[in-house]
Amino acid sequence: MQRKKRRYVFFVAFLLMFVGACAAQGDKAPVVMPLEIELTIKPETIHIGEKATIEAMVIQGKKEVADANEAVFEISKHNEKNHEEVVASAKGNGVYAIEKTFSEKGTYTIKARITAGDLTAVTSQNIKVKEK
Repeated sequence: MQRKKRRYVFFVAFLLMFVGACAAQGDKAPVVMPLEIELTIKPETIHIGEKATIEAMVIQGKKEVADANEAVFEISKHNEKNHEEVVASAKGNGVYAIEKTFSEKGTYTIKARITAGDLTAVTSQNIKVKEK
């Protein structure tokens, strides 16, 4: 009988330690907010030979990300394999930007890739470049 009691006590103690360890790990897990990118292209109507400003506003939660490790824009014309990568410069307040002059009309995809710490976010937007 003593032996059964010991086993029972040992089993209950083990079960309590196991449940306690699982609960403790769950409380310590940090909540990591994802990066969010808002892409803005000005002017809204882009013509051949005119300069366009392409900006990415980067936030994490409610906080602006002013210290990104990498901010790169990929520009590619539809139905073409090649793309151009341009490193963006920080403008402050979580904004990273480039200026681009398009030499051909057509539809282009602008892709912003931002890395901050261990997180990377990517977003894209299509634009049309028109003749004057």
